[in-house]
Amino acid sequence: MVALFVATLFIGFIMVDLIVQKVEALRAARSAAALAAQNALESWITVPEGVRLSKGHSWSLPLQEGTVRAGADALVAKALGSISRVTLPAVGEWVEAGAPLSRLELAGHTVTITSPVGGRISAVNHELKSRPELVATDPYGKGWVCSIAQVAPQDRAAHFGREAVLWMESEVERLREFLSARLYPGFKLGVTSQDAGPPMPGALAQFDVDAWAAFENEFTQHL
Repeated sequence: MVALFVATLFIGFIMVDLIVQKVEALRAARSAAALAAQNALESWITVPEGVRLSKGHSWSLPLQEGTVRAGADALVAKALGSISRVTLPAVGEWVEAGAPLSRLELAGHTVTITSPVGGRISAVNHELKSRPELVATDPYGKGWVCSIAQVAPQDRAAHFGREAVLWMESEVERLREFLSARLYPGFKLGVTSQDAGPPMPGALAQFDVDAWAAFENEFTQHL
């Protein structure tokens, strides 16, 4: 009888230990998933120092007095995931703030990027002709589109610093809801979990031309 009690007690200890290990493994997995989601989000919302983001998801960075560099921001870059062709503006061309600046193409679909400022195109990134993917892989760096000799004042509604990061967080969430609504018509996310993470890079590439047009209308146009 004593031997049976000891054996039962021993088995009980083993079972408790297995349960504890399983709980710890689940906690570790959840922590790892949360960390991965946070790291993924950081890659979407990180804004380099000095960069200003426009409502049309283009960016500008002062180079010198009266001149800025411009391109498509990380939300556009991540949503597309890759770029097959970039249509560049012409040097010397005048562009108004909020007017079309560049066109990004992928798999027969296009997204038009609008200018964050008004001025004259002073330089374009010719490397994008042979390496258009740079817009997606390094949007604020080697993926810049053009330089603009700025004549009009900077857009006062542009976001920069901590405000730009907070705005991008809300825009990433808006993009998640935009994509989910097209994957599951009639389903509304409502209040979403903050640790759900951003959409998968290249998510827009899974959708048809109508979704691309809707994305352009809702995210990259601010005339």
